[in-house]
Amino acid sequence: MKKNFLLITGGTGGHVIPAKNFANYLSNKNINCTIITDKRGYKYFDNYNGKIYIISSSNLNGNIIYKTFGVLQILLGLIQSFIIVFLLKPSHSISFGSYASFSPMLSCVLLKPFYKVKLYIHEQNSIIGRTNKYFLNFINKIFLNFDIKSKINSKFKDKIFVVGSPENNFKKKINVSNKNSESNFTIFISGGSQGSEFVSNFATNLIKIIDNERIIKAKFIFQCSKHLIKKQEEKLINIKSPIIFKDFFINVDEILDNANLAICRAGAGTIVDLINFKLPSILIPLPSSKDNHQFFNAKILAKHDLAIIIDQNSDDLDKAKKYIYETYNNSKKLESMNKKFDMIKVKNSNTLIYKLILNEN
Repeated sequence: MKKNFLLITGGTGGHVIPAKNFANYLSNKNINCTIITDKRGYKYFDNYNGKIYIISSSNLNGNIIYKTFGVLQILLGLIQSFIIVFLLKPSHSISFGSYASFSPMLSCVLLKPFYKVKLYIHEQNSIIGRTNKYFLNFINKIFLNFDIKSKINSKFKDKIFVVGSPENNFKKKINVSNKNSESNFTIFISGGSQGSEFVSNFATNLIKIIDNERIIKAKFIFQCSKHLIKKQEEKLINIKSPIIFKDFFINVDEILDNANLAICRAGAGTIVDLINFKLPSILIPLPSSKDNHQFFNAKILAKHDLAIIIDQNSDDLDKAKKYIYETYNNSKKLESMNKKFDMIKVKNSNTLIYKLILNEN
């Protein structure tokens, strides 16, 4: 039977980017690959040339009016998904999570008795997401970004494989001496795919302190929402340290490759990037993340002393400042971190996932 892959994703970049990376991997192998996503997820597929279907979806947040509208959106998405899956008849379907994946995966399950389709999930976070959890009884294999086997019912243990997160083809040029260069000490600040105002304000206040004390020489690359840039620039108008503001950096891989430290949220995609680019970090988990998964994501790095966690409710600027000063021009600490990053990194995720799928044929 000819391989015909369907990748299902949506919502935030943490769910969509791994799906896009694996889709590009399949396309490069001349394997037919189709994407189902929602409107939010579609914006991340800027460099994908394969077939993409956009369906209606909703997270059912808000008051009764929004919830009612959300239910209608889900029903519409289910009809759209059912038609797409029925016509496509994929040989393999992989859910990368998010609420947008529910309708397409349900359609695959409903149509499974009528034609052979093998189902998989890929979980990026340190806790199985609610949508992926619904389908554990129906899937062939569970692919995990992090080793969270202990958090999954033991009856699924034979289906579980720790594979990491599918990556793009950017060639990293990590250079310890360059990253430890006093004259090039760079801090990258990012509020995540949704542009956190708290992270932006926290970083702005931290920059003021660092610039005023003049203990270290640092430059800052600051990604925040477009509507916040002017506000942050006004707050930092008297700062002597170099700062670059943008709402989006197209060369983010290059920035991460040359940065010395990051201040950011703790989404799954962010954690993967920090591991891949061996980047120490100050992590501020989003308190409202489902099942508090960002906090558990952050702990993956913190338990290896590769990051510190700032509680958004504590706003601990002194803790963050101290961590930056301890990391600055500390070659022994950086070398130790590099070894620890290597210990938790899973390489060649795309190839590993593909081989595990092929082994079922």
